[in-house]
Amino acid sequence: MKNFSSTLLLIILCLTVQSQNPTNSGNLSDGFKITRSSPKGDPFLSSEWYVGYGINKDGSTTRPQQMNYDIYGNNLVYKTGTNGEPMKLLDDSISGFILKDKNTELLFSKIEGSKFEKTKREDRYYHVVSPPSNYVIVEYIKDLNDPNASGWVSSKDNTLSAEYELDTNYYILNRADQYVEVRLKRNHILKALKDRKDQLKTYIDSNNIDFESILDLVKILEYYYTL
Repeated sequence: MKNFSSTLLLIILCLTVQSQNPTNSGNLSDGFKITRSSPKGDPFLSSEWYVGYGINKDGSTTRPQQMNYDIYGNNLVYKTGTNGEPMKLLDDSISGFILKDKNTELLFSKIEGSKFEKTKREDRYYHVVSPPSNYVIVEYIKDLNDPNASGWVSSKDNTLSAEYELDTNYYILNRADQYVEVRLKRNHILKALKDRKDQLKTYIDSNNIDFESILDLVKILEYYYTL
């Protein structure tokens, strides 16, 4: 009787496990159908790849090859061939990099979070707008807006795809040698550089600066450091 009870209990347990497993029939189509597609866009600075090279802390450079900036992961990435998979550059000695195409040459420099008026938690690569001057830098941020992030149970039938969204932040270097975030607006910039506010007002009016371009900000900072 004891053996019979044990056998019966084992059968019941097996049947219970099978009833909870949707793929136990041996047909994989019994599982959940995933209808979501890959994320829209990409995590990179550009969908087109550049010819680029890394810059070491001692000023030497890596050999030129296909490169891009993975904004989402804050990594310099490269390809070993035209159709190769992007590879993350793991060398921590890289302090910056240059990306080139037919019309553009972009310099990025790794800047410590402590260099900002509002300290950042991580070091990131920033676009130096007008090298060798480092007065104006741009931070590119890409977030992955995922409508399915609430979890599998509530979103398994969601056909919407995640999408990379780009945001751009502008910073200027003040006399305390710290970067301050600004907008491309007259009053916002004058507030950030209030120690020379009157002189800058005159300069802006005399040169009809309208802040339609980041290069207008470069002009103001270059003048600011002559005062």
